[in-house]
Order: sequence, then C-alpha cells, then structure tokens
Amino acid sequence: MSQLKGKRAVVSGAARGIGAGIAVELASQGATVAVNYLHDIELAEQVVAECKAVGGDAQAFQADVSEHDKVEAMIDQIADRFGGLDIVVSNAAYSDRHLMLESDLKEFQRTIDVSMWGAFYMVRAGAAKMVEAGQGGNIVVISSPHAHLAMPGAMAYNMAKAANDQMARTAACELSQHRIR
Repeated sequence: MSQLKGKRAVVSGAARGIGAGIAVELASQGATVAVNYLHDIELAEQVVAECKAVGGDAQAFQADVSEHDKVEAMIDQIADRFGGLDIVVSNAAYSDRHLMLESDLKEFQRTIDVSMWGAFYMVRAGAAKMVEAGQGGNIVVISSPHAHLAMPGAMAYNMAKAANDQMARTAACELSQHRIR
C-alpha cells in the first residue's frame, strides 16, 4: 500500500473526474499529492480529504494550466512546499463541442490552450524541477481516443490530444538521459 511513500506528485485538473481519481490513488500508494484546480476550491478540498482518508497527504493548489506563468509559479510552490517533485500528471482538459464551422473561435482556442498548451506547460515545468534535482522522475500525460479517432464536433480537442501524444513521446526521448520517464 505504500509503493510511492516519500514521493511528491502533482495532478492537474484534479478537482473532479479522472484527475481526482488519480490523485486519490497516488495518495493511497503513499504519495504526497498536489491537487490542482481551476475555480472550485470546495471540490479540490474534497479530493484533498479523500486523499487523507486513504492514508496519504495532499494539498490544493490553484492555477489555470493554460497560463505558462501560473503553471511555473504553481510548480515552484509545490516543489518548495513538498521539498521536490517526483511525479507530474498532466490531466487537465477542456473541450469545445461544436462542429468546426459552427465553433466559437474563443472556445476553440480555449480548448487548445488548456488541453494542449496546458499539458506542455505542466510537462516542461515539472521536468525542469526534476532535472534540477537530478533524481529522475515520472511524467504522465493523459490522452484520449480522440488523439487517433476523428470525432465530429470535437476538432480542437482531437487536435490537442494528438499533439499531446507526440509531445509525450518526444519528451520521453529528450528526458530519458535525466532518468525521467
């Protein structure tokens, strides 16, 4: 039950859904978990309580992952508070669900900003902390069947998830020399 004892993790988009489940599972395995959320502190605090209920430790950290400087500041704060960072889970996503020709371009852009750029910002900031510490680490990028299947009404999300897959493969190649997988 404590395979991750002493490990420090961050999960983006962890206030609900898949991110919340990942955060609780990491905590159940002994990790100290940073629960990233966008707006709803109450939901994030519920996840923190669930993490503690399964024997782990957790804290909530607010940041919009689509903003590079906010992600950098959050990762710095987490690493300072936890004494380092061993695991990054890039999970946060947003999806505009309209046909391409009917899509509001602001919503289309928001989908790309959160689902693609947000993932990149999380991977980049987390990897930089791990490289700086020189102790290796693990980065997980949550993808979707949308990366490979053309799903009408989800073009921006499809594009973002396909980009995430390639980003994760490229990051794995670039970071392996630092013992980051």
